[in-house]
Amino acid sequence: MSWRATATLLLTAWGALAFGAVYPWAFVPLFIGCVAVGAVALLQRSGADRTDNTLALAVPLVLLVAAIGIQLIPMSARTIQWISPETDLFLRRYEVGYATLVQSHPLSIRPRATMVALSATGALAIVFLGLARTLDRKDTLQIVRGVTGLGVVLALIGIVQHALWNGKIYGFWTPVQTGLSFGPFVNRNHFAGWMLMAMPLAGGYFCGRVARGMRRVKPGWRNRLLWFSSTEASETIFVGVAVLLMALSVTLSTSRSGILGLLAAVVISGWFIARRQITASRRAIVTAYLVFVLLIVVGWGRIDRLAARFADDDTVTFGNRAGIWTDSWHIARQFPIVGTGLNTYGVSTLFYQTVDLEKHFTAAHSDYLQLLAEGGVLVSVPALLVILVLAWTVRRRFREVASDTTDYWIRVGAVTGIVAIALQEVADFSLQIPANAMLLTVLLALAVRRPTSARRSAKGPTSNA
Repeated sequence: MSWRATATLLLTAWGALAFGAVYPWAFVPLFIGCVAVGAVALLQRSGADRTDNTLALAVPLVLLVAAIGIQLIPMSARTIQWISPETDLFLRRYEVGYATLVQSHPLSIRPRATMVALSATGALAIVFLGLARTLDRKDTLQIVRGVTGLGVVLALIGIVQHALWNGKIYGFWTPVQTGLSFGPFVNRNHFAGWMLMAMPLAGGYFCGRVARGMRRVKPGWRNRLLWFSSTEASETIFVGVAVLLMALSVTLSTSRSGILGLLAAVVISGWFIARRQITASRRAIVTAYLVFVLLIVVGWGRIDRLAARFADDDTVTFGNRAGIWTDSWHIARQFPIVGTGLNTYGVSTLFYQTVDLEKHFTAAHSDYLQLLAEGGVLVSVPALLVILVLAWTVRRRFREVASDTTDYWIRVGAVTGIVAIALQEVADFSLQIPANAMLLTVLLALAVRRPTSARRSAKGPTSNA
């Protein structure tokens, strides 16, 4: 296994197994490791095509990091009042001595929290650029296999722990918010978010292996069935079981956003299959498998329990999310230009929260609204630019890779996982968990990396397996 794949999998596994890396002792090593891996990868020699690819992706990321950095530049109270009057009013109430003793203050209402966000964004941007620049086909296959195996481990931890739950993660760690944990994650929604990315990636790999295997099989259902008993099919069967276990774990977590994201992932996967599996037999095999996954997941997860979960009063009121979203929109309107500072939502709600005052909400339960509130136009515009450039690059890569190949289907799985987590973030904040942000970074790198066939087209034909 290459050092890139090994390091990537170690970082991904550390984040997921260390309670989602939500504690400083877990996320500090994670981000340091990201910087180290990304820097070494970027310093490696590479062809001009890879360098151009890195530059196109780096520009919007640099703008995003710079925008967050501007929130940390010390400014006088008069300057702050001119740029963001509401920031000045907030600091006069929140920061002791701000108006009389402090000579300068950043635009962020809590600079230390924004510095953490800046460090995380910078670290993930570096490892993303390094992986996008240097990953080859061998690295990709190793990473996908590793993530699939890790997904099985996490799913089994969640399933077993669900059956033997004693209020402690791993049997010894008591989370602050009891009753919300699943697997090694403190919050079941965040566990579901990780699975929403890993499961489609494994599903794409499964489709690729089926497509590759069926090309070598003689016509006839008997030959196709015999292939599933071959040595080559053993890994395909394992990947299929892995997808099933991951989907089941999402259902057992009873995360509503996770279950809806799971259904969306299955629909997206089915759409790709209907369009790209070029033979009826392949479409039948993979479609039958997706239906089988849904039946097993719903049956084992107990449809009556799932129905009750979606029918309770908390669902009708979106778990107070409607009120939180209203407050978040109000904060965004009060701080339209520069926001409150990335990673400061929990501080801003000390004064701006109006719903369910017996609790203190530290997240907007919608990463899009929280970005508007914390980043304002200053950070939101570069973030949107990053999304647009990534989408353009992914579309370009799909045009460069041959359809019905393993590479193509891995990209399909990566993109499906990205879309699934993007949908979950409408009503949740899974990507604020370092482990989930790390896995998303890996999926993005897999989706935008330049295909081996495209890099070597000038040297002659390559295998499209």
